[in-house]
Amino acid sequence: MNITLDYLTGNRKWLVRDFTVWGDAGTFDAAIIATEDLGVSTVIFLRELLGGQAQVVEYTDLVDHRGNHLPEVISNPTIVIIPKNGAAAYLTGSPGNMSFAIAKAPGGSIEPVADLLIMEMR
Repeated sequence: MNITLDYLTGNRKWLVRDFTVWGDAGTFDAAIIATEDLGVSTVIFLRELLGGQAQVVEYTDLVDHRGNHLPEVISNPTIVIIPKNGAAAYLTGSPGNMSFAIAKAPGGSIEPVADLLIMEMR
């Protein structure tokens, strides 16, 4: 069998129609390192979203164009945003296996409405 054809047809895809983006682009994803020395040295790595209002979307909360809920975990996801009303939106950070963060572009007066094409890239 053709390896390329097998690869292209072997991954899962979902189309989520008319998704409204309300997340604020002013959100900053900060990496924080904290240390503690109480006899034993401890280093803690944290990730915090600061400022704005983040819109974190879990895949299980989405419904595709056929009315099916998306799975809880999507391996190595890729998300393509297809704008529908002219307002811009973009992903903040890389999509995770269980969720992703999305925001509208700064200065926009209307909330973006977009179709989301979510693909599992194996």
